Amino acid sequence: MPKYRATLQVSGIVGENPRSARSALDDQLRKSGFENYRVVRVDVEPAPRASLRREPRPDDGDTILQRQRGAGGLLLVAAAVWAVWFFWWVLSGSGE
Repeated sequence: MPKYRATLQVSGIVGENPRSARSALDDQLRKSGFENYRVVRVDVEPAPRASLRREPRPDDGDTILQRQRGAGGLLLVAAAVWAVWFFWWVLSGSGE
């Protein structure tokens, strides 16, 4: 049967220094029933980072609405120009 190696990352281990944290982790792993393990490194857990997600600005909804209004206005102008051109074409006798 093949043997496998797993890498685990454990956080929340409490200790006064890295040596006591390593000792606490060893105790927990031993109590869990693990036999063949080795703690490779114990680091201080960094402070939580600020969120990289952009917070929505209060005027984001207004900006989207303004874009939609701009597009709607452009469509209305295009329809009016087409109607004027069409009636001019029909009434000027170009249809003959």
